[in-house]
Amino acid sequence: MTYFSYSNNLLKSEGVEIQKIAEDRSTPFYCYSKKAITENYNNFSNSFKNIDVKICFSLKSNSNLSILKILSNLGAGADVVSEGELKKALKANIEANNIVFSGVGKTEEEISFAIKNHCLQINVESLSELNRVNTIAGNVGNKQKVALRINPDVDPNTHGKITTGKSENKFGISVKDAFDIFKNSDEYKNIILDGIAFHIGSNINEIKPFEDSFQTTSDLLQNLSDINVPIETIDVGGGVGIENVNFSYADYSNLISKYFDTSKQIIIEPGRSISANTGILVSKILYIKKTEDRKFIIIDAGMNDWMRAALYDAQHEIVPIEKKQSKNSVETIIVGPICETTDQFITSKEYFEVQEGEYLAILNAGAYGSSMSSNYNVRPLLEEVMIDGNNYYKIRNRQNFEDLISNEIDIN
Repeated sequence: MTYFSYSNNLLKSEGVEIQKIAEDRSTPFYCYSKKAITENYNNFSNSFKNIDVKICFSLKSNSNLSILKILSNLGAGADVVSEGELKKALKANIEANNIVFSGVGKTEEEISFAIKNHCLQINVESLSELNRVNTIAGNVGNKQKVALRINPDVDPNTHGKITTGKSENKFGISVKDAFDIFKNSDEYKNIILDGIAFHIGSNINEIKPFEDSFQTTSDLLQNLSDINVPIETIDVGGGVGIENVNFSYADYSNLISKYFDTSKQIIIEPGRSISANTGILVSKILYIKKTEDRKFIIIDAGMNDWMRAALYDAQHEIVPIEKKQSKNSVETIIVGPICETTDQFITSKEYFEVQEGEYLAILNAGAYGSSMSSNYNVRPLLEEVMIDGNNYYKIRNRQNFEDLISNEIDIN
């Protein structure tokens, strides 16, 4: 994490000590670096200068409005999977003609909203959905651009719960069925069916799965060309990992150029690769509990605040805000306060010698952290803080109890 590092034994981001932020507010909270967000996006964007690429940031990774506005100002579009995400993207000043609407289960209301707002492209995932989009577009009176999301049946060699491009996954349409639909595209009078989309999974650290999916898609494009079906948009999805990745953005860009006609519009949907290492989750140590053979460090962040460990078996490094030199060789488990055994974050054969009341930071927490938070155990959604140079400011208030129950109806 380039913009989170120790200086004089204190964790800092840009020009601000995290300890100073923590002492000013309740924990836990999310904390981001504006410079890291900006640099990540620019590094990604600059790798595709030789291709007509539209970069649509995946809101499911992080949908904070302030972060979206930073990305919007840098030229990013958006990949959304709900009406709420679409509304957030629009509120963040991302123009509708830079927004792709993905997702396997769009409602009629969501489809209608996207069409009325002139969404760039709806990625359709079934024949039933295609028929529904065609009908709704006719009712609305706007001709909607549509891409078929294909399922290339490629194993991305990542965690099973973030694999989306194998035949047994719920996502996409088989290549054979997609060919038949495109062949009969003239039947759909209210849409412009001229795009292909795919996304095979997340946190992919080898380039071969991408190449396999590109090859499958390229073959389909050739078959469609042979019967004079034009495709104008190719949405290659996202999924580039951030840890132990064995290829560069340049390699990825070259692979796109190898397999696709880059005079077409290429859409890329990065999420975690842009936002993950821009943020941390700061938490206070509540208790240290020792048993005969292990030690539990109990922190005030729970699985409702940080789901990745429980949901994906994700192992994120957790470090003290104040650097420690000494370590304890007792097996140590860092856990949260939620009444679930899965509410634990890491297990280590040794861990820093820390004390109750001190602060820890979960690293690489800028993606799928805040966006996956819940009120489980009636716990409030967290405050979020942005660091900008030597300053920092709130970008989301901590939810209070009254907000949390405001939509409930007391029948008494």
